[in-house]
Amino acid sequence: MKRNIIKQLAFCGCLVLSFVFAACEDYLTILPTNQIVEEDFWQDRRDLENMVASCYKRLITSDIMTKYIVCGEMRGDNFCMSNGNNNEDTENLMNANLLPSSNTFAWEPLYNEINYCNKVLSHGSIIVERDASFSEGDWTPIKAEMMTLRAFTHFLLVRSWGEIPYVTIDYNNNSQNFAIRQSTQQAVLDSIIMDLEYAKEYAMNDYGKTVWNKGRITKNAVYALLADVYLWRASKNTSPDSIAKYGNQYLEDYQKCIDCCDWIINDLLEERVESLNKNGKVLGGVKIEDLNIEDLLIPNEEQLDNKFTTSVGAHKAIFGTGNSNESIFELQFDGTNNANSTVTSYYAGLSDEGTGSLACTENMFNSIDLNPNVFVPTCVFTKTDYRRWETLKYIKADQTEYPCGKFCASSITQYNGSTSSSAFTDNSASNFHVTNTVRSSPCAANWIVYRLSDIFLMKAEALGQLAESEDSLFEAFTLCRHIFKRSNPYAYASSNKTAKDDSLHFDVFNSKEGIEYLVMAERQREFVGEGKRWFDLVRYAQRHGSTQQMLRNFLGRKYSENRNAIFAKMNEMSSLFFPVQEKEMKINKDLHQNPVWTEDESLKRSDEVEK
Repeated sequence: MKRNIIKQLAFCGCLVLSFVFAACEDYLTILPTNQIVEEDFWQDRRDLENMVASCYKRLITSDIMTKYIVCGEMRGDNFCMSNGNNNEDTENLMNANLLPSSNTFAWEPLYNEINYCNKVLSHGSIIVERDASFSEGDWTPIKAEMMTLRAFTHFLLVRSWGEIPYVTIDYNNNSQNFAIRQSTQQAVLDSIIMDLEYAKEYAMNDYGKTVWNKGRITKNAVYALLADVYLWRASKNTSPDSIAKYGNQYLEDYQKCIDCCDWIINDLLEERVESLNKNGKVLGGVKIEDLNIEDLLIPNEEQLDNKFTTSVGAHKAIFGTGNSNESIFELQFDGTNNANSTVTSYYAGLSDEGTGSLACTENMFNSIDLNPNVFVPTCVFTKTDYRRWETLKYIKADQTEYPCGKFCASSITQYNGSTSSSAFTDNSASNFHVTNTVRSSPCAANWIVYRLSDIFLMKAEALGQLAESEDSLFEAFTLCRHIFKRSNPYAYASSNKTAKDDSLHFDVFNSKEGIEYLVMAERQREFVGEGKRWFDLVRYAQRHGSTQQMLRNFLGRKYSENRNAIFAKMNEMSSLFFPVQEKEMKINKDLHQNPVWTEDESLKRSDEVEK
């Protein structure tokens, strides 16, 4: 436990981060200083800011970036192993062979991040006493910032492992007791929520620069994370067994999720009104009630000569340029000092032929649905959906697999190249023409933690689960339609003779079950590769109190071989969570193992489950 769960910070004989917040590159750049022992380090605000910088710096290191993909994507139905990938750990993970001996399940990088946050939290008041230029008012928003980063890391851990040690003290030396018991999922979520409820009152609204407002924790970022945690706890406690234990807490949590999302939406509307009035773009001025929430979404280009292009649309703003108006919190990469090599390693490289270790599953690219109003379809995208080609990297006509190109392209141009709109019914990339503008430098794609689409769809999910009235169901449907319509402009175009079949219909989804499925489908289309899909599937399973519907409706589309054996291994709810790495078990005798995973797990088990 001393070396694996929370490694001590090596202040003696280490390099300490320099943190000046002068620009994005500055606070994400390691600069060497003299060797410093910890007790002499915490002297003034500069020392504190150095450690705040280190907390952000750690979040973009490759060992933690890998966790976002391994924990959030690899077990889901978006990805399979690429043809050239022979990594045994990845193969085991894909085939539901979760071996406690694997380094995949090391949680040391995440607990190191928590330790960094705890160090700042434990020394802030000391700096207030020692540095006359650093007041309690200066410290309070930083405290909220660190509590949020700590909560963010604990939330990743609890969604991945289920029961984890919840750590709020910093560790400095080997004499301290590192043997911390695991807390239940409920207890961890309760603690996270308590921290975030505090943080949302004191976090910064505006740092004065866009890169800081998107790259550091703001009040909107706290509300987004809090909405996510409330949604997770509500889903966990929706099953009959949980209701018997926690009562109506799930109903309150769904409403709190909605409230958090509304706070962000209203804040962004106010920001848009202020911007429009400041620039004088609307004669006579504009009020918040003059705007529709759909106005907050970055549009794709309008139809022009039977062509739809997205070269200057949402994809370029969100993933190409980065820090868009829709961004709430994203980890910053500049491609030089900080290159996001992790996404190119797993997804797609910068060259035309570049393929990562993962490829999109067949239901992503083998076929398309001609109608989006289908429950439990065999594939993901419909014929008019831009996101299919924004997600999949088309290289050449005879390619046998499609890597995820979302992060390697700075812009994507896609359009119907024929003189009629009928090419949208054609499934080939040669007719539905695609041109990727690949990044010229090592990957500078930011990793987006929360953006506006997430807020819309979290609110829709909570509204659908409450299902208080047809009006609330329609509001949930409308939020999903806003996201769908942005990426399917042709489906709603007056020139489209099949618009009735191409657009979403409320009468298909006007039930609790209908909205639940629509949200799941829209989240998959919108967030491929962004580290969210597996958690969506787990949240869905927890809500239903069983893995069976999740396996049949979603994950089953991924497997053509060993399907029944894999399903049998995922029959228990606890199988959705990782095992505790055996190294941790040896060091900390107070830890207990997830009971479904043992060292000799294999695919030999042949138990049948319902297909």
